[in-house]
Amino acid sequence: MAHFGQGGKILGKGCATHGSVDPCSVVKRSHYFKRIWIAMLPRFRFLFVIVLIALGAALWWLPRLLYGPEVAVLKLAPHPLTQTIVTTGHVSSAEESRLGATLTGRVLATPVAEGAAVAAGAVLLVLESDEVQAQLAQAEGNAHEAAATQAEAERQFSRQHGLLAQGFISRAALDAEDKKVQLARARVAVTQAAVTAARARLEQTRILAPAAGRLIAREVEVGDVVSAGKPVLTFAAAGKTEIRLDVDERYLAQLKVGQVAKVAADAWPDAPFAARLVRIAPQVDLERGTLEAILLPDTLPAFLTHNMTVSAEIVVARKAAALTVPAAALFERGGKSWLWRVQDGKAGQVAVVTGMVADGMAEIKSGLAAGDLVVLPGAPALSSGDKVRVKEQG
Repeated sequence: MAHFGQGGKILGKGCATHGSVDPCSVVKRSHYFKRIWIAMLPRFRFLFVIVLIALGAALWWLPRLLYGPEVAVLKLAPHPLTQTIVTTGHVSSAEESRLGATLTGRVLATPVAEGAAVAAGAVLLVLESDEVQAQLAQAEGNAHEAAATQAEAERQFSRQHGLLAQGFISRAALDAEDKKVQLARARVAVTQAAVTAARARLEQTRILAPAAGRLIAREVEVGDVVSAGKPVLTFAAAGKTEIRLDVDERYLAQLKVGQVAKVAADAWPDAPFAARLVRIAPQVDLERGTLEAILLPDTLPAFLTHNMTVSAEIVVARKAAALTVPAAALFERGGKSWLWRVQDGKAGQVAVVTGMVADGMAEIKSGLAAGDLVVLPGAPALSSGDKVRVKEQG
């Protein structure tokens, strides 16, 4: 295609003159710079990213260089503080007893199932009684015979007394009849005692509930032989139900009768109930290093059963207002407790006196005041006098 110059003069293919400007040179230069720009564009992008990174780093480091690192702080203010001891234990009857037979015999019947509630006097276990019943029958027969002998002796004495009055017998003969009466009466007493003993032995073939309550455990079944004096039943009388806790001996000094507690059965964790400490064991279990603490529930839940496992939280100390810090923020040096405090934009170490610790929070008894800013755990390494920027935590 031909190009026309000034006045319409054809200059040839590719370009045409236009005054004193050579269009061909302009086009060539624009194409040249365009190719250079396209070739340099990736480098410019890389330099742009480098500049942005450098700018971001400068913006990040500049405040730190001028004002120090940012640290999370807690502004001290009084808060309620409750110290508790958490431990485990089990439910128990306040009147639990071990029952056994007073004679040796074979188990004939077990009319009450384990865990069943019974009334006072209910038969819990029956032993074979054939031999004892035979002894009772023999004793009763002897008693009947002795009673008949006594009656005959007394009849004869009365008859002889009449004959004495008529002068037919002597006083010695009457005295002899009187002795027979006395001997008959003594034999009646002996045979009656034998009957009473036999009946008592018959009663001993049954183990009865000493009170209204619950049969907790039975160690024998029908056909087993029970030895005299050996406990075979565990019985819990109805009435007071206790919570028996095993408490680490380290907490003995903190326990006091009357302290309140919150108890929850493992089977019913969403149904806690209130209880009160009523007794502390006078001695420590040497093997386990624990002591027994007894709680009484304020109101007995219906779902509680004997030997049910429970967890308890005993309140051993409570303050309505205490200055507290996270226990993890404390560090020990030279036998003292220390904290990092921010004052006038600078960090410094402060020695403090601590009190009770509860739920990861330690009471500050002295060394700090309300409104002080305490550096929380997780802060960068600090030196006394370092400038810091604070970020207050709730």
